[in-house]
Amino acid sequence: MSVQTILEQRRSVRHFDPSYTISTEILTNLIESASKSPNGNNIQATRYLIIDDPTLRSTLLPIAFNQQQVVDASALVVMLGDYRAFEQDNIIKIHEEGFQAGFFDESLRDYLANAAIQYYANKSDEELKLELTRDVSLASMSFILLANESGFETITMSGYDSAQLKTSLNIPERYLDVMLIAIGKGTKNGHQTVRHPVNKIMYRNSITSLV
Repeated sequence: MSVQTILEQRRSVRHFDPSYTISTEILTNLIESASKSPNGNNIQATRYLIIDDPTLRSTLLPIAFNQQQVVDASALVVMLGDYRAFEQDNIIKIHEEGFQAGFFDESLRDYLANAAIQYYANKSDEELKLELTRDVSLASMSFILLANESGFETITMSGYDSAQLKTSLNIPERYLDVMLIAIGKGTKNGHQTVRHPVNKIMYRNSITSLV
């Protein structure tokens, strides 16, 4: 199935078969592939917290405003960004691994690492948050497309109490929670949605009008 077909056909599914289980191997493969997504300076800040324990998910249900897919989907994935990915040690380590793998020489290794370190050095907390949100969102879309390609249904969720979620799951402050993704076998198709025609959202060279 092509990416275009997946995008044309996919729906946000809210009704899942609670008896259906996705194996750890399948989830691992989906995440391994999603980890190849574009990310700033290859600092690899995205983290995937899989929640499949029924008791724990029941605890999360009211935190997610009683969205039933939280407990009925095969797994709930908390998409996180790790602020420590911006640290110099992480950046140097990743680029050293690239050098050892033969992807570039010492000169390019040092250039890329130093450029990344300088890029993040003077960014504000808000700017770093935006960097994490961007990278995690790219990985989330990849995960969704891969899941749909594998025959599963998904839905992304931003409707939850962030503070309560992090407390319930003991998520340290070094992580930014970006969204939840429910994945499983749908029992009811999601409804279709209307999208703007392309001539309403596409501009060339300048924004000529904003409505």
